[in-house]
Amino acid sequence: MNNFKDNNEKLNKMLEQGRAMDAFELYYSENVTMQENETAPRIGKEFNREQCGGFVEAFPDLKLRVLGVAYGENLSIQEILFDYTNERGEKIVYPEVAVRRWENGLVAKEKFYYAS
Repeated sequence: MNNFKDNNEKLNKMLEQGRAMDAFELYYSENVTMQENETAPRIGKEFNREQCGGFVEAFPDLKLRVLGVAYGENLSIQEILFDYTNERGEKIVYPEVAVRRWENGLVAKEKFYYAS
């Protein structure tokens, strides 16, 4: 397995262990762009750290489970099941597809697809 596939597996395992922000620090490039569906991409690790960290902190019972992974050339696609309680006390469970484009063993671009 080449480097990005190994790193993708480690990243996904950390997500399932509740270590999303640790995974972000280890496996995302400084110039990463992240995009939710068709919204404007968020550019840079610092800005994305704030966005991702805010989501993780807002939902302390957040659990992520990777349902499946596919690979292409410097590309990984994973279906991830989100499970948490929102601010109104409602249980939220939904699948999301994360498409990661890798450069030098780090995520350079990530786009999330989910029902809005």
